[in-house]
Amino acid sequence: MDSTTLLGLVGIGGTLFGAVVGAAGALGSARITSKAQVRTEEQKARRQAYSACATALLARRDAMTALLDVFKSDEFDEAAVQSRLREVDEQRDAVARAVGAVAVEGPYQVVHAAEWAAKAVEQLSCRLRDWNTDVAGGRDRNGLLQSQLRYALQDLLDVERMVDGFTEGCRRVLRPSEQDRPTRWGLVRRR
Repeated sequence: MDSTTLLGLVGIGGTLFGAVVGAAGALGSARITSKAQVRTEEQKARRQAYSACATALLARRDAMTALLDVFKSDEFDEAAVQSRLREVDEQRDAVARAVGAVAVEGPYQVVHAAEWAAKAVEQLSCRLRDWNTDVAGGRDRNGLLQSQLRYALQDLLDVERMVDGFTEGCRRVLRPSEQDRPTRWGLVRRR
């Protein structure tokens, strides 16, 4: 074998080796890109589920706060109470769907926080519905407020705490680098 042939074979071998290395690099790069895209899509799905759940919980909480304000108002209006109760009841399904989506996305700590927040919201809803039934049945609203208002306000604080716990858990999952950031309740207590 002469040197020209040997040089040609080495050149072909080098070309093949370069092609194999290039193909392996391209496949490795594609795998890394694919994994990054999957993680990005998972983060996006979680963000959407968490956002929808927080929105549903906050909307229902705000509707119940408005209902509680109607009960506390000096100008109590039974029609306004009925309207607010319907609004609160209509939001129950949205909260259930949103918590279900969070249950699918996980992780367990966030799911648990979403479920507890939904239960706290429902507990306040039941208390206000019972109040309406009592007032409609002839019970004195002022007496009811004097004996029961502190419990409703405690339920409202529990709702706030549970919803804040849920949103804090969501942030931990979505932005793990923000672990030391104070929560809203942490800011409130410092004042």
